[in-house]
Amino acid sequence: MRIEILHSVEEARAILDEAANLFRVCFNRELDRRRWSQLYFLNPYGPPLVTLGYSDEGELIGHSGMIPQKLVDASGREYDYSLSISLMVDPRRREGFATFYTLFSAATSAARERGVPFLLAFPNANSYLLIKHGFGWRDLVESRLYDWCPEQPGPTTASVVALERFRLGDEIGHPFDATYRQWRSYDCPYRAEVVNDRLALIYKLADDGILTVLDAQTDHPDSVTHDLGALLAHTGATRVRMSGVHARALGFDLATLSQHGDYRLRLCYAPLTAEPPTMRFSLLLSDVF
Repeated sequence: MRIEILHSVEEARAILDEAANLFRVCFNRELDRRRWSQLYFLNPYGPPLVTLGYSDEGELIGHSGMIPQKLVDASGREYDYSLSISLMVDPRRREGFATFYTLFSAATSAARERGVPFLLAFPNANSYLLIKHGFGWRDLVESRLYDWCPEQPGPTTASVVALERFRLGDEIGHPFDATYRQWRSYDCPYRAEVVNDRLALIYKLADDGILTVLDAQTDHPDSVTHDLGALLAHTGATRVRMSGVHARALGFDLATLSQHGDYRLRLCYAPLTAEPPTMRFSLLLSDVF
């Protein structure tokens, strides 16, 4: 397999059609080009690092993307890292470990040469086993996704006020300035609000009526179901989807919630020259949500 490393937006844009074809072969659906453009071409934190694997016939059979990101603490100190995304190997080339190993070894080496201190990823089930056992990646968070909807219609009115900043808590986490929020909201607007003066949420709304919680905080867990029900009525959404991390933070007993299929949400990391700092978990760290 021939490896090619791309270091610029222009190079990554030039192979978009090839990447879309590989995506179709791997996942049996069309690539969301708007979302892809947001991650690879419009990222305000720098150009992507793309590793490609080509067969002897010149066909693209492997793709690994890494996009620069930042964590920020309450004082404004920044921690640079890269997020590993869109890892693909043609299903016809997955027999054994060689193709994946060659591709991801090259991608990891390229990230180290660029000076990336550590990598984060939200891998799918197949990639998770490969990067964990083949490359020693370590777990930070593992959770299922859960759905909640009120047993009865919630109150028709709610106090909903915009948060002053696009982040909850004072721990190290994703940036919260206007640049980050605008970039993250390119494909789907994100909302950061306080409901009834006690439930702080960052969330997004989907066309299918799902309100997805990206981060959550409250000092009043006894009022959470009332406040979420009020927010559903306020937004017109029909159900709330959240990670187990956020469900527990809101005081839910996970046994009372509906699991969203067999999907497991995993946040993993690989130190290259440094360990990642202890950070607040938010689905905004992911490229999926």
